[in-house]
Amino acid sequence: MELRSFSVLAAAAFIAVGIWAQGFFPELPYPGGYTFLRYEVRGPDGPASSWILEVVPKGESYEVRMTMVNEISDTEGFSLLRTFMGAGTLEGGADVIPLAPIFSLWDKEIEAGKSYLLRERARLITEREDEILGIPVVVGTYVHPLFPRQRAVVYLPRLSHRALLFFPPYIRVEEKADGEYRLVQEIELVEFVHED
Repeated sequence: MELRSFSVLAAAAFIAVGIWAQGFFPELPYPGGYTFLRYEVRGPDGPASSWILEVVPKGESYEVRMTMVNEISDTEGFSLLRTFMGAGTLEGGADVIPLAPIFSLWDKEIEAGKSYLLRERARLITEREDEILGIPVVVGTYVHPLFPRQRAVVYLPRLSHRALLFFPPYIRVEEKADGEYRLVQEIELVEFVHED
């Protein structure tokens, strides 16, 4: 059964909660209005998975809906329990570059052409400004000293848009093998709507 994509998607949610609980993820107040986000998670094999978050204003409160969508092969038999148990962990979790240090910049303004030292001696080297789905971003490469063969290309949203997102709009984790970098996992925001 192919659980890797779903596991990474669900693990991203658990990472965000864990980072917030440890004080790594600064809280930015939600600016109000309606928001719809759909991320796709892709690995080197298998179909893409989706992570959907929708915030709907309800008078003095908000209804927040989160949905995870994954296609799971039935070749080995399908088990809801196995699917749920696999949702909280990365396959081979300890051998994937940790993304938590990136979130120490979540409430900071960042610039292109700089190098930022993060927690755990990780580093973000920013390269250029760009835009994804109308969201201004700074594109950089993230590296971690305990994972010298891996890197992540990260699109960090500008501070003006971070309160609308719970995860960067694009992250591509790669691992060097035989002299070239190959895809480990890719998380991309493919739909974004915000209405005041």
